[in-house]
Amino acid sequence: MHKLLHDLAEGLLAFLGSLVPPALGSIVSMLYDPDLTWGQRATQLWVGVVVSYFVQRAAGAVYPFHPFVLQALGFMLGMVAFKTAPSFITGCATAAGELPGIIRDRLVAFLPAKKEKK
Repeated sequence: MHKLLHDLAEGLLAFLGSLVPPALGSIVSMLYDPDLTWGQRATQLWVGVVVSYFVQRAAGAVYPFHPFVLQALGFMLGMVAFKTAPSFITGCATAAGELPGIIRDRLVAFLPAKKEKK
């Protein structure tokens, strides 16, 4: 049991340590835009962290880059994701708002048409 807890703690520390560079990148990006609300800042922070984390892992799996190069790549793409988060969220909200109408129109198109009485 002790080994399991030790391995779990080690994995958790490695996970948290890998989130530090993208979080710092997102925080640095926030300094450039002082007109954000706290909700927008939190959303953009987590978008930057998530994108940076997964891009870093994907690039490391495909290319044998040095870890510092992977961190720089993740930092850069996290900043790009940070800046595009508001327009992405707006686009998703618009698409989600239009989705019920699109589904309704598609379902109605499959229904047989009424025959007119003569």
